Amino acid sequence: MHRRRGSRSASGTESKFAARRQRGWAAALGGLVCFTAAGDALADNWTGSASAGGTETYNHYSGADQPSDGFVTSLTGLLAIHGQGARFKLNGTVGGTEELYSGQGQSDSFAPYVNLVANLEAIEKFLYVDATANVTQTFISPFGAQPANLTTPSNNRYTSETYSVSPYLKGVIAPDITYYLRDDNVWTPSTTYGNSSAKVPTTYLNNLNGQVDSPAKPWGWTLQYSGQDYDNGIISDKYIVQVARAIVSYQFDPQFTLSGRGGYQSDRFAVSPTIEGAIYGFGMDWRPTDRTVVDGYWEHQFFGSAYSWQLSHRLPNVALSANFSRGLNSYPQSALLIPAGVNVAQFLDAAFATRIPDPAERAAAVAEFLAQTGLPPTLISPINFYASTITLQELASFTAAWVGARNSLAFTVFRLESKQITGQGTPLPPALQFGVNNTQSGGEVSYSHRLTAITSLVASAIYTTTTPIDNETALGSLRTKNINATVAASTQFTPKTNGSVGVTYFRFETPGSSIGSQSTLGVYASLFHTF
Repeated sequence: MHRRRGSRSASGTESKFAARRQRGWAAALGGLVCFTAAGDALADNWTGSASAGGTETYNHYSGADQPSDGFVTSLTGLLAIHGQGARFKLNGTVGGTEELYSGQGQSDSFAPYVNLVANLEAIEKFLYVDATANVTQTFISPFGAQPANLTTPSNNRYTSETYSVSPYLKGVIAPDITYYLRDDNVWTPSTTYGNSSAKVPTTYLNNLNGQVDSPAKPWGWTLQYSGQDYDNGIISDKYIVQVARAIVSYQFDPQFTLSGRGGYQSDRFAVSPTIEGAIYGFGMDWRPTDRTVVDGYWEHQFFGSAYSWQLSHRLPNVALSANFSRGLNSYPQSALLIPAGVNVAQFLDAAFATRIPDPAERAAAVAEFLAQTGLPPTLISPINFYASTITLQELASFTAAWVGARNSLAFTVFRLESKQITGQGTPLPPALQFGVNNTQSGGEVSYSHRLTAITSLVASAIYTTTTPIDNETALGSLRTKNINATVAASTQFTPKTNGSVGVTYFRFETPGSSIGSQSTLGVYASLFHTF
């Protein structure tokens, strides 16, 4: 049973988390200083590569409030960085694309792109620091237009930035007893992009996690604490989620482990009373073969069932995965997953595992395969839209990748239901409060056919739809649809020069409304060179 307490009872907790958020900036500064000081000393093996290219696109637009037809020139530059040392690692890509519109009444725009991941072992085998920086273009509302091609303008698009610094400790207390303490600090600034007028407020998330555990031999146990503070950029120190739990596990055999879970939670959402009470549930880890994994947990919490289940299976040429989850989530939590989407390389890695057991050789084979076939690095996933509150999200997804001698196929389907836990508090701009309670569903399929050793034909299609739920009665039966499709041929002119020609199509529909539909048909040619 869970009970609610008056709002005054949370004041001490709010003060504690407010102080911790201020310390988050100190942790960020300290972490960056550590990285700066350690970079030259610890990363003694630096490599990098630069690439540049251009794409010329002619777009034909249909529908109301669309620009005039015309050419769009896209100029792209990318720098890939890899640093590997005894105690310091840095990997990622930095770059951007300049969009130059000709005769369409559109302003030129620049789309930056950053995806950097760093790790420092500050004190050997004791203190570590992770840091990430991600900048990309995404969408404000799942109900708005979502063109996959940057040459198609949309006032629903903005530039999202996510930065994180996470110091953590890990080590051994005694034989078979380990500990782990991690403090995640996540910031999400943003800017408008192109012809958009709205952007997401700067948010901050602090997530403190601690754990002490002993592996099952055959009995095992784990003690956990998680404290999360979400500052939505409008109302500070009002969204606090704390959970303490104990897990007792028993390994019946090397392939099957079952666990029981129990604990206590305390949750504070804006002006609502604190909700607290017991939680309980069970978990399972089942690996019937080295190719099949089924693991996850179920818990009873104040909102009902909370769970996370993962099922995966691989064959010599196929990798399959299904995921089901239900639980609390915040905007910056999902922002950490940028670049958003299903990672195709992970599925190819699983499909290649039988033929190429060595991880390093397999990673090189996956990278070469993606370059040769033209398959996308990621597949579509639900839009991470801004919500000023903690949300309850229920997700189901299925993904598969198939690798053949000349043909390859990757696809994913998903359904995500999002609901606000509480009211909004301070009113938000209309673009940000529109349709917060919604269901997103859709999928993507991408197909590649190798015509020759250096030439491939690639086709992809994306379909997503969004509908309102629960108290979004003002939206009535509104339903929006987004369709993206591409057919292209790519070839390798030299070992470091690639080119492609293709056709793209985008359509945005609002069935049953007076808004109508919009579409863009584009024809393009591109050339890229790696230095």
